[in-house]
Amino acid sequence: MASASPEEYAGFGRDPEAAALLQGSSGSGRLPAARSHRGRPAGSSTRCCWGRGQDWPSVRSWNAAFLALCGLGAAVVGISLLGATTSSRVSRGTSEGLAGVTRSWAAASSVKLVQTARDVGDRLAEMPDLDLVPDFNFDGPVIDIDSSTVDQELLGFGGAFTEASAVTFQQLSRTLQEQILEQYFGASGLRYTMGRVHINSCDFSVASYSFDEQYGDSNLVSFDDQLMHDKKALIPLLKRAKLKVEETAKAMGESGLSLLVRADSQAIGKAGALGVIDYGGGHISLQTASGGYITADDTGLLVIKQSELGDGSNRFQMTTNSDGTVSLRASSGKYVTALEDGTLRAQAQRIRDWEKFRRTDAGSALNKLALRSAHGGYVTERPQMQGLRLLATPWSPPAWMKTNGQMVGSGTPCLREEYRATWAQYVVRWISAYAAQGLRMWALSVQNEPTNNPGWEACTLSPAEEADFLAYHLGPAVKAKHPDIAIFVYDDSKHLLPQYVNIALQHPTAAQYVQGAAFHWYTGDLFDRVSNVHQAFPQVMLLASEATYERRMWLPDQSSAYSDWRFGEGYAHDIIGDLNAGAVGWLDWNLLLDKTGGPNHVGNVCDAAVVADCEAQKLDFHPQYYYIGHFSKYIPPGSKRVGTSAKLFSTEYPTSTRPGPYGTCTGRAGLETTAFRRPDGWIAAVVLNCANVHIAFKLRHSASAVNANIPAHAIQTYLLPP
Repeated sequence: MASASPEEYAGFGRDPEAAALLQGSSGSGRLPAARSHRGRPAGSSTRCCWGRGQDWPSVRSWNAAFLALCGLGAAVVGISLLGATTSSRVSRGTSEGLAGVTRSWAAASSVKLVQTARDVGDRLAEMPDLDLVPDFNFDGPVIDIDSSTVDQELLGFGGAFTEASAVTFQQLSRTLQEQILEQYFGASGLRYTMGRVHINSCDFSVASYSFDEQYGDSNLVSFDDQLMHDKKALIPLLKRAKLKVEETAKAMGESGLSLLVRADSQAIGKAGALGVIDYGGGHISLQTASGGYITADDTGLLVIKQSELGDGSNRFQMTTNSDGTVSLRASSGKYVTALEDGTLRAQAQRIRDWEKFRRTDAGSALNKLALRSAHGGYVTERPQMQGLRLLATPWSPPAWMKTNGQMVGSGTPCLREEYRATWAQYVVRWISAYAAQGLRMWALSVQNEPTNNPGWEACTLSPAEEADFLAYHLGPAVKAKHPDIAIFVYDDSKHLLPQYVNIALQHPTAAQYVQGAAFHWYTGDLFDRVSNVHQAFPQVMLLASEATYERRMWLPDQSSAYSDWRFGEGYAHDIIGDLNAGAVGWLDWNLLLDKTGGPNHVGNVCDAAVVADCEAQKLDFHPQYYYIGHFSKYIPPGSKRVGTSAKLFSTEYPTSTRPGPYGTCTGRAGLETTAFRRPDGWIAAVVLNCANVHIAFKLRHSASAVNANIPAHAIQTYLLPP
């Protein structure tokens, strides 16, 4: 492309073609796997179907012959799958962390595959590396990845820290407690970075409670700022989880690799002011606000390392172009390219539009500059992983603030008019008290399930009532004391999501306080409701904040929490649908329950991804755990969703799963998929098969494709190198 003037920057095209990203040699890095691997049932089938009328040996031989003729260097970025065969299993290992995985997986001509499958015993199991070949004709389903289409940025995955989870956790040995923390928040586990916390009690509490039981205490004189009730179990669990997330972030930043550098900031700011160490002759090093130096790692990705200046990897040659822009050439000899999603990578052999940056002096110091990419974003440092993001949600105000005089259930209206401002100040006081415990909230819901009046803690609010309460009481009170906290409206099942969001954003005063909307899954898929809100209000963060299987969804003969493969499939089905509709994250309900599905002080028991037998001191990891891991473990915060589409061969696939009121993946429609470009440039794609049969399909990205196969009742994650 021809050079563009500064005025033309806004009209720059998309990323350089994918083929330019595939420079380097093949490697043999291995995926981390879960510690649990269940054996295969006797007589389970391991035969894999490929294309229609094809078998595995013929396809494999064709691929090998084709690669020999074409050469591996002809392949461009794509996603592929490999059929599950018992003879191709590899040993399971522990995780090296995101940064370690990136360094060891430097292969440019292979794709990594992780699989969980019901009938072959795989649980987050690493499969053999896959080769990419030029696109080919295929008589069957086709999944396409379109990395030129970029949508929402992911915030993360997590679960709810309920008192039930904390009390159950407290009854376990120290060894089992550490296992839970590692399996959820550790580098070898699911790498959760989000959580939800109830303000006052909820149904998954031992009993109803609040932090001010003094009737008529409008000034909150008796508010318990020490949070003595939550200090018994909930706060200790939160603190240990927070520490584990921080340890994981540090582990993933081994060798000083703790920050990424990206060109996606709309303003220079402190993080965009780069210090310049000039060696003469155009050779420089760039120091960020954290004190580290911008460095090109082994794959060319620009990161920030706390390294010595003597390390040549942090030196660049700055070239001034004829149009006044500058370009950076790394020690590898390749120029730094700015991709449209903000990723910076030393990969280009020559200077084109994407290798040009507009230089601006930053501050009064002569040795400070800012660099703006062709896509309009300033170069700035970004954490690879955030800390623990906590969403606070109230179920009920203290009984004396409510028209029904009790925390359970709700009158209409819920709040007594004279205590609306008091309730807003109560919430702020709770946030401040938690912050004093070292637990800062990231976000706040106005109310849990404002449309629901159940037999546990509740406070119903109509769309107009919620908007008014936010506008005149909660919004001003929160922003006065905690201006950085994001406020989410709704936090209820998807059926009325558009109405609540519309009314809040049309409210002349409430709209300024709305940063997001949260939703649950109990009224069914309704992905169109989420998508409609995302399309109408793209600036609003949409968060799937609760999902679980209530006892009414269990098999009739089950009275205790049990392992049901359908539940894992239902979770994945919902996650894929929500993410493709625009969700920025997904939160499970209780992180941990006992084998009864509680404790729950009103008997509203549910299943959980991890269930503990406290008497026997044993943990049971249910299918939900492994299915969630295919997303949370390999799609980190900061990843951006890319386009996917599926051309299915059959109109209906055989299945034994009946449709349910929520959380049901029948498999009749065939394969489901979503894909994200990670902050390190890798693409992670997830494919789900809930049908009773293996499905052979082609997975295609740009001009490359792979003959792929997924077992019945299985989920797979693919990782493509940048």
